[in-house]
Amino acid sequence: MPKKKKIMAWSKCKFRIAKTPEDDTMATDENLKNIGTIKDKSSTLEPSDGDTLEAKATGGETVAKETQEGGFLLKTRVIEPDDELLEMLGLGELDKESDEFKMKTHVVEGDFSVEVEPKNYGAKGIRAPKTNVAYKPGWSEEEGNYADLEFEIVKTDQADETKNYWYSRFVKKKPQAAAEAAG
Repeated sequence: MPKKKKIMAWSKCKFRIAKTPEDDTMATDENLKNIGTIKDKSSTLEPSDGDTLEAKATGGETVAKETQEGGFLLKTRVIEPDDELLEMLGLGELDKESDEFKMKTHVVEGDFSVEVEPKNYGAKGIRAPKTNVAYKPGWSEEEGNYADLEFEIVKTDQADETKNYWYSRFVKKKPQAAAEAAG
């Protein structure tokens, strides 16, 4: 069997987000918007451990044990987040009189779809139709303004149970290959 070429999904990934539709499906390509410039080596997808249920008999002997499914947390840092991102997340609005962005909250309401598109064609990216977003702003002399975004991936809750999932992996196709596949 011939070896498959490995195409890495690292560096210069793009993050795009949009409100999750009411039916918990992935937001459409037309609705997804770029979140801005991502800080080098700041993005990760990490699993979290689920709860462990354990029954013990007298003397501490384990008689039954079951591990529950955990979750997934997608993290990234945006360099100098712009007003459009803050507005899209529902954190405030631009005051047209003063031309200042008025932050009203740091709590992001509602669910968001997120897509992480790799730079390399043939590499695998991810699409999570439903996430809970945590917005954590910051500033330092070394980095300037930044925002840490954490997307806690939530399993979809569609009427058809067979369509519920955490996220999907997709292969980034070359524009020509995508056009040929559609036509």
